Amino acid sequence: MLDDVKKTERVTVWLTEREFVDLSRSAAKDDRKQSEMLRVIFRRYAYGNIGCEGLDDKTANRGDSLE
Repeated sequence: MLDDVKKTERVTVWLTEREFVDLSRSAAKDDRKQSEMLRVIFRRYAYGNIGCEGLDDKTANRGDSLE
């Protein structure tokens, strides 16, 4: 079974200066790193906005979580 929790794969992306600036602004608005913003953008593209609603990597994975 594919693991959707642990991030183990790395991808190099070449962007123009404009693309990088726009990515950086988007990431800053969402309080994310550029690499994490690219992952969010990909997930929205691949799975749609409904599939990304549960994607909130700003919180820690805790065993004692009530959710």
